[in-house]
Amino acid sequence: MRDRTLKMVVPAVEPPYVNYVNFSDAAVSEKGYGPGVVIEILKEIGKRLNLTYEIIPASGSTWGEYFNGTWSGAFGQLVRGEVDLLAGGAIMEYDRSVVSDLTYPFQFEPTGILIRSPEKYEDDTLLIVTEPFSWEVWVITAAVILISGVIFLGMTKILKKVHQEMSVTPFESVWVFFSIFVQQGLPEQPRSWSCRVLVALWWLASITLSATFTGSLVALFAVDKTSLPFQNIEQLVKLIKQGKFEIVMDENSFTRTEMIARSKLPVYKDLWHEMNANHKVKYVNGIARGVAFVRANPGYALLGPMSTLDFYAFSDCKVILINDGILPVYLSIPLIKHSIYSPYFSTKIREMAERGFTQKWITDYRSYVAMQKFSECNSTITGPKSLFIVFSIDLRHKNAIQTSKLGRSQGAFWVFFAGVVLGLILFCGEFIFLFIRKKMRKNAPAVQPFEEISTVSPHSIHSISVPKIEIVDTGENDNQKNLRQRNILNLSLDLSGIHH
Repeated sequence: MRDRTLKMVVPAVEPPYVNYVNFSDAAVSEKGYGPGVVIEILKEIGKRLNLTYEIIPASGSTWGEYFNGTWSGAFGQLVRGEVDLLAGGAIMEYDRSVVSDLTYPFQFEPTGILIRSPEKYEDDTLLIVTEPFSWEVWVITAAVILISGVIFLGMTKILKKVHQEMSVTPFESVWVFFSIFVQQGLPEQPRSWSCRVLVALWWLASITLSATFTGSLVALFAVDKTSLPFQNIEQLVKLIKQGKFEIVMDENSFTRTEMIARSKLPVYKDLWHEMNANHKVKYVNGIARGVAFVRANPGYALLGPMSTLDFYAFSDCKVILINDGILPVYLSIPLIKHSIYSPYFSTKIREMAERGFTQKWITDYRSYVAMQKFSECNSTITGPKSLFIVFSIDLRHKNAIQTSKLGRSQGAFWVFFAGVVLGLILFCGEFIFLFIRKKMRKNAPAVQPFEEISTVSPHSIHSISVPKIEIVDTGENDNQKNLRQRNILNLSLDLSGIHH
């Protein structure tokens, strides 16, 4: 196998598998990126075996097809023995494996769907304040404020009769919760526990709503969002039936067309019916022309290798790649039937794939495309822009964004509803407690308060001003005189205390 020359055909230049055909290291330095996964594999094997590759021009269509017992295109050249291998990522299928040796697959790849980028969603400047929440959230918020005001009004009126609760009018009751929602504060705080809990938990719920609103409003100014016409193949087929979309395919990619035609799945049956019977398909010569056509014409969806389409979408903001891939396939390098190189190629390709070399070559080329910035776009992110990047949401279009906002906002309403329930429970308990206490006070007998008795310390008598009292001789003995004098002194102290 060593020191030989292998003839090869390059069916198509399809990045990242074939970026350009040049096996020299100088070309990598000149261009700034590698030649592609397939060429890198051939270079590595060529170095190990000291092989030389001779490039043969392709004849006819790119890959070719099997028709009336004859192969055309590049596979026709391989079957006739004109070349030793095809330098490209060929889809592995049974018909090809019969007439050639397909190596171990170096890539598993679905079919991608590329469309023209829809117009970016523009917010109405007058309604920018309402945009962070969907209309469902605003309706629920308004309803909750009104319901809260009615509940609060009823609770204050009932509690005012048995407790010193604040007095509010119906307008003031609703305004209490609107003030909380817009973070204005309250001029007067409720006094009962039930009303306080109701207000406090609604305040907690309003904080959550306010934080969500603020983050969404900031994201509206900072992040663009794009509304895609469809998200998957099922939605695309519905739009094709409605006449809003048509399919674009590479006329040289017969394999993908046959995969759609042979599929037994209902969605692909419907798609093939629209393509075959209603002629809602346009064939172009090559993926590059297909991308250019879709870029210039809305209402068309290009089907092709997902990795290849991904690079076009990554470097051009005028086109966008749908995240949902279809018709997954394995890619390999075809060799002439019974080639002595087939086992060696398969072993080395498997080794490179398992060690991550094939994925590295793809990633390196993607990094190069990102650095070049072939087209200036408003964002370096391919695909729809999520409104809730700050909240780590993988959302794809406006409806999903609004649904997500409703889902996040409902947590605040659950907090409020819990506050309403807890407030009503405390209201009932508080009302019953106050009613029972008032009843008990009404039925209890009146109790006279104890008379206060002033006691005087002997040490403090000198500090008290006592009026002079003249004692009249009444013929009493000394003990009786002392008792009378002490009573007069106590009376004077009592009068002095009343005076002070």
